[in-house]
This record gives sequence, C-alpha cells and structure tokens, in this order.
Amino acid sequence: MGTPAPGAASDVPQVIVADRQAIVCQGIGSLVAQIPEVALGAFANDKASLKKLLSGARGKSILILGVRLADGDLTQVLEMVRKDHPEVMVVVIAEDTEFAFIRMAVKEGANSVCMMSQILTSLPRILGKLVEGHAIMPTEILRRLTSDNADALSRREHEILALLVDGLTNFQISARLGLSENTVKYYLKAIYQKLDVNSRGAAIAKYVAGNY
Repeated sequence: MGTPAPGAASDVPQVIVADRQAIVCQGIGSLVAQIPEVALGAFANDKASLKKLLSGARGKSILILGVRLADGDLTQVLEMVRKDHPEVMVVVIAEDTEFAFIRMAVKEGANSVCMMSQILTSLPRILGKLVEGHAIMPTEILRRLTSDNADALSRREHEILALLVDGLTNFQISARLGLSENTVKYYLKAIYQKLDVNSRGAAIAKYVAGNY
C-alpha cells in the first residue's frame, strides 16, 4: 500500500489509486505525486482494502480506478463506490483494448475516464478539472464514443457471442473470461443493441448467419 503524502493540506483532495496490479498503482501514483492540486493517498488492490480507504478518507477524495481489482471488476467496484460513497469522484483508467469498459464507466456515472496511452497528458488535466468541480471527457475518448464505428462489435463482444453459440451460460462465460456476471450482462445488452435483436437466440442466429 502507498502512504498519504506527508503534510498534505486538509483541503487538498486525496487521490486513492485502485488496481489489481501493484505496479500499475505505483506508476499512476508516481504521476499523481507530481500534480500540485492533489495529494497522493494510498493504494488498493482488492475491494476490502478499497472500502477501508474510502471509509477512512477525510475531506474530498478522488478515486483512480483500473478496470479490475483482485476480486472484482469495474461493474462491481463502481456499484459499490456509488452506493456507499457517492461523494467520491471517480476516474476510470483503461487500456486501448479495454474501451468497452470506458463505455461502461461513462454509463455507470464515472466523473471522468482516461486511456492508459494518454495518461501522461490527460490525467493531470482531468484531476485539475475535478478539483475545480468539473467533470471532463477527453476529446479523443469523446470522439471514439461518438464515432461511426460505435455499432461495430468489439473483440470482447465477439468472444462472448462465440461462447453463446457454444451454449455457455452467463455464469460459465463470466468464469471463462474472468468477468463478473453483471459485466457479462452489460456486454450482452450492448450486443443486442448493436445487432438490433432482443433475445439470446436471435443474437446467436444473426451471428452464425454473419448478418452483423
């Protein structure tokens, strides 16, 4: 775990970094420590340690959240944070290959999102705006969210559809891909919308026929 910056002013927002990989937390923490508008708090790798940090936080807090903790993914963690600590501002960080989680974060009420490839330039700007009380959506992400390719199936959605064709249940898919069942349901909802269907069977039929 990281430790709060010594002597940090009480009115300066504390930034908690949470990701299943300690090295990711340390890397993001090194960047946060250089941003004068905020104070670096501690790191969390699982839901229990994150709950403890959020419950013990004083004053304004900003959570920088990766798409997975050791014992839960983005859907579960965002749901927990929004339920128990609605005052906490959340920034979701994802790799370029995990853009579906960015879409999910926006829908689930994250205050901002940032791609890992853009973190050096985007994160300081995002944190500065959050300190001022403004949510911010980086231009490059907004462009992707509204692009003409928004209806194209992602790699992960193709994987889930292929498992549907194989007859796997939501639980089996979640176990196979290391996702929560809620996340699988989110993906299925997005797949149904993109394929313009409203059932599992119709999605499978359309996928098998190649009409997507």
